Amino acid sequence: MDLRRLLVAVGAGTLGLVTSSVALPSSALAALAAPGTLAVTRTADDVYKLRVVWKAVPGADHYTADIIAGDVQTVIDLPATTTEYMIDAPNPCTTYKVRIGAVDTSGAVANTGYYTLKALTPSAVTGMVTGRADDGGTATASWKAPAWGGYSPLTGYRAVFTRMIDNVVLAERTGNEATFRYPNASPERAYTLSLTTINAYGACVTTKSLVDRFRPAEPTNVVVQRLADSPDQVSVVWKAPAGTRSPTYYQIGYGTETISRLVKVDASARSATLALSADKPWIVELKAYNENGGSNAVSGAIPATAAPAAPTEVPAPPVETPTTPASSEPSAEAPSSAAPSDPAPSSVAPSSAAPSDATPSSAAPSSAAPSSAAPSSAAPAASTAAPEPTVAPAPSDKTPPKITATLSQQPVDDWFRNPVTIRFTCTDDSGSVDCPEPVVADTDGADQQFSGTAKDAAGNTTTTTVTVNIDQKAPHITATVVNAPTATGWHTSVPTIHYVCSDAGSLIASCPADTPVTTEGPEQVVTGTAVDRAGNTATARLTVDIDTTAPEVSAAIDRTPNSAGWYRTAPTVRYTCADTGSGVRVCPSDPTVTTDGAGQVVTGTVIDRAGNTAATSVTVNVDRTAPRITADLIGTPNAAGWYRTPPTVHFTCSDAASGVDSCPADVVVDTDGGRQVVTGTAVDKAGNTADASYVVNVDRTAPRITAALTGTPNAAGWYRTAPTVRYTCADDTSGTASCPAETTVDGDGAAKVVTGAATDVAGNTADATVTAKVDRTAPAVSVVGATDGAVYGPDFNPRLSCTTTDPVSGVATAAVLSRSENRGTYTVKCSGAVDKAGNTTAPAQVTYTVKLTVPWLVDLTRKYASGASANTLQQLENDLTAGRYTAYIAKVTAMTNGAKATLTPTEALTLSYWALALAVTR
Repeated sequence: MDLRRLLVAVGAGTLGLVTSSVALPSSALAALAAPGTLAVTRTADDVYKLRVVWKAVPGADHYTADIIAGDVQTVIDLPATTTEYMIDAPNPCTTYKVRIGAVDTSGAVANTGYYTLKALTPSAVTGMVTGRADDGGTATASWKAPAWGGYSPLTGYRAVFTRMIDNVVLAERTGNEATFRYPNASPERAYTLSLTTINAYGACVTTKSLVDRFRPAEPTNVVVQRLADSPDQVSVVWKAPAGTRSPTYYQIGYGTETISRLVKVDASARSATLALSADKPWIVELKAYNENGGSNAVSGAIPATAAPAAPTEVPAPPVETPTTPASSEPSAEAPSSAAPSDPAPSSVAPSSAAPSDATPSSAAPSSAAPSSAAPSSAAPAASTAAPEPTVAPAPSDKTPPKITATLSQQPVDDWFRNPVTIRFTCTDDSGSVDCPEPVVADTDGADQQFSGTAKDAAGNTTTTTVTVNIDQKAPHITATVVNAPTATGWHTSVPTIHYVCSDAGSLIASCPADTPVTTEGPEQVVTGTAVDRAGNTATARLTVDIDTTAPEVSAAIDRTPNSAGWYRTAPTVRYTCADTGSGVRVCPSDPTVTTDGAGQVVTGTVIDRAGNTAATSVTVNVDRTAPRITADLIGTPNAAGWYRTPPTVHFTCSDAASGVDSCPADVVVDTDGGRQVVTGTAVDKAGNTADASYVVNVDRTAPRITAALTGTPNAAGWYRTAPTVRYTCADDTSGTASCPAETTVDGDGAAKVVTGAATDVAGNTADATVTAKVDRTAPAVSVVGATDGAVYGPDFNPRLSCTTTDPVSGVATAAVLSRSENRGTYTVKCSGAVDKAGNTTAPAQVTYTVKLTVPWLVDLTRKYASGASANTLQQLENDLTAGRYTAYIAKVTAMTNGAKATLTPTEALTLSYWALALAVTR
């Protein structure tokens, strides 16, 4: 089945689900069971993630996760291989509903029911009740904890009290109390109180309630009853509402089934009488009104009065009087003092159930009844009429008639408390008898006698007299409290009510005994009823306020001390007072303990309206003052304030109140840096902290220095002009104090070492050394094998060469020999010498001369012919000297011959050559 959902956002938690499906056989729809054992939990390590697990459903093609987060619904397809799904739930205020569906290949879905997971935050408060106290000048509210406290304990309530007319916030507080009071409320204004529940995850739900304008409280001690002597009249009696602000007026409403008529009564009134027929039941309600409206109604029901039963005829025993036959002489009347014997006592109905023919005491007496103005003056009705003619009696009727008197009601203890009707019944054998009319006895008094005389046709008479005692007035009763109340009108010990009763008529039958009132509470109504002998009652009503129980007071501190029992911010002791009797008159104000000290006892005393007191105390340890801590440095800095070795910061701590809980250990500052702030924190036992800091300059690191040569060496690294050493110095911490100036490398050498030293502000030093190869001197070049300016003979064959030397960098290129000749003068040059530094040398030059002379040839001859005899050698010298060159050539040629030749042919040829050359030059 193809299933699609459309979310309709009508409101929070309102969802519309539109489902379109393809019809399938019922067997296909029932093919899969819904996944079992669905559980949705918040993960232990992250409450903002929801873990959904379920049992696998065999045959499921896949699953769907249907997730409703607040008013947002999401449906996700999940593979059949999984039985677990994680949901991100970042909003702590959201309630989640999750269900899992198993889907078969046709698309049919079998869903679990929704699993609901509540929000992390608490729900709204419950049982919110707002009201007024102090005659409307104090707005009050109370409430109960939310049904759902969230995933962490409830931390409090945020109450915002706002004036409705202009939305001005008058009070805002956060606390754990479940009550609220605002003492400066105007009775004529309406307000709202917004309450937000809070826990560690936040505050999401706010309840807003109306504190309506102040209206009077209900009237008290309301009594609604029919008047005993006038059942059609209903009396309404009440007391003013509690409080000092009087109502503007009262309103009485009444009707048979619903309130249909209203009567407005002045504020000073405390009673009213309504004309309500006795044959109907009535509803009566009473409200107190002021300019802001009416109080709650106090209602009462008045039942209909049942129709009276026919009066029980109670015959009064007649007084036997003598009878005489009728004659022309008037008969003598029986004496009025003859009273009948007392009738047996019997119960009579109360006055509210009097017979309908009873005449109220305020009505005129019946004209048919004899006058009852005086008890003993009653006479037969005939005594007031004109005299009848005298008739002679028939001799056959000398029997007087019979007359009996019956009373309309029975007396109580011989007394009537309502008018009583005396009816006469007369009989005579003749069948004709004159019987007196009924007499109504309605005058209070004792021993009142009423007579009636029956007279038959023969003139025989019989008189009967009834004595009645009537007392229609209630007795008098007063009630007083034996022990006096406190100044506030309350009794803090059991009061005793004493009654004094009196009755001027039938006298008192019963007067209530002294009554101790042990029930506590305001306006305890104590009644005592006096009963006279006639059964009339009078009730004395006293209202007493009794409270013999001390009020309750508890103290709670508005914050939690630390684990050592100390407060480091001034705690406030909040008192909660209650009194179920008279109510709390004085609840101690919440003191804030601002004085430091241990074991401070804070006592609060509550006084109820009756004057009972109770006290409670709490002991607090308060230390709001931070401990003292100083920091000193161990070590000696240089003149610039820097340390080259790690200094130690030492802390000293003290606390005069709760004492030191922890003082920081010495700190060795072994990190380089300028203006390093080393801070130590002292903690006292109350948790107060104080910091001390020391600024330290530490530089244990030498500065950086680099040396660089200026100038360009050749490829071999040699300088042939003196380079300059330039130094670069830096120090990241204390800074550079000195850096060497530029230095020119002095002298030549293959390893000229130049060193410079840098110093930082902390006094650390560092050296930089460079090694330079400097050769500013050209190599030395000389010509070897000839002497400059020398003259050589023609046989001079010099071995000429160039000598190139360089004691510093060494010879890179040796000087090259070149020779030139001009008529026997030879010039030899050695040039092109270069050392490794690149220095070049000017050519070295030698000039010599080769010249042919006789002495030279004599010497050469002696050299070659050293084996010849002296004579021969002399002859040869003489030939040359004399210019006999041919002779000379002949002789040297001859000296090559023989076994003892003294010249070789070559030598002889050379000597001959030079002799010829000499001959030519001469």
